[in-house]
Amino acid sequence: DIVQIKALAQAITNMSTNLTGTPYDTQMIMWQITDNGTARSIAWGASFASTSGAALPTTTAVSTMLRVITQYNSVTGKHECVYVD
Repeated sequence: DIVQIKALAQAITNMSTNLTGTPYDTQMIMWQITDNGTARSIAWGASFASTSGAALPTTTAVSTMLRVITQYNSVTGKHECVYVD
């Protein structure tokens, strides 16, 4: 699954707010986030977690696509970050 956020014009204050759907164990999602030429902050919220291998990014890089891959862990109930580019 891929989620694309293009021309982000404001900070994401909580990525977990209004998150819909029912994830399944081990489900992977690639989040592709590109700002509108100004770096924007990202607050992931309670539904997400960093791992020892990859930390959730807290900001975009100006006009550069940010790729974050998460994998759902049904034990923790969180989308855990496994890769950031």
